[in-house]
Amino acid sequence: MKLPENINQISTDFNIEVGTYPPNGFLKFAEASLGNGDYFGLYWEFGKENQEPTVFEMIHDEGIIVPRFSNLNKFLEWYRVNNFDWGENEINDEQFVLNFLHKGNEQLKQNNPEKAIKFYKQSTNSFGELSENWFKLATQQKRIGNELEFQQNLINAILSNWAIEFPSQNAIRMMKNLNPIEKFKKHPLIKNREKLQFSFGGTKENNEYLIIHEIITELTEIGDLNKALVLEQNYALMMHWETASFQERYHFNSEQWRTDFKKKTSKRLTINAG
Repeated sequence: MKLPENINQISTDFNIEVGTYPPNGFLKFAEASLGNGDYFGLYWEFGKENQEPTVFEMIHDEGIIVPRFSNLNKFLEWYRVNNFDWGENEINDEQFVLNFLHKGNEQLKQNNPEKAIKFYKQSTNSFGELSENWFKLATQQKRIGNELEFQQNLINAILSNWAIEFPSQNAIRMMKNLNPIEKFKKHPLIKNREKLQFSFGGTKENNEYLIIHEIITELTEIGDLNKALVLEQNYALMMHWETASFQERYHFNSEQWRTDFKKKTSKRLTINAG
């Protein structure tokens, strides 16, 4: 993982998380920590370990991390503006994923789908594990008749990082009602979608975990390794919130999973100071 240029300006132990929560690839640092379990960290998305990380904030009550700054330099700028503490004074962060998403939404209000698509694409390029920007991009591509891009990006919206944002019911409903083009008829997610409700917790049994495990295996087999790893992280995250008896029933052991996943992501978790 490529360390930011100004890594020496934050306090961290360089202990990159394996998962489940915080998710694999998250590196906590001390600056602007609220002291209540919420803190900032660097996060490298899967497949972009050689790029500088995005800055996220841990929201422990909700069990998620949320994007806050496009890079460490922007965090440091915000930190200085707020007198080296957590503060509400904002800064301009043009390359931030949510900035592009907001601009796309503004174009939708003006009924400019083509311009909205431009900003949504920039949003997904800025950060590619958020469900909302992929779903917004997919819906507008559907609107202008680009069925190939619509279906690909709808798949991306579902196979996002659920530690950041769980796919919306609208995205799930659209995926389940999809009439797949030939390219996606045999895609692991699409061909298993009728067996999935994306509902977790509160039941004694839930065979969706078995289906998700099958999808992970198939994604690996077709060489979509990053999507497979993200979905495995999602699988473990959902299991993490289940009861101990449920985990035992489905043969899930958190520590064993961490050991195995650390091996699978060992190259990803290697720090590159250069």
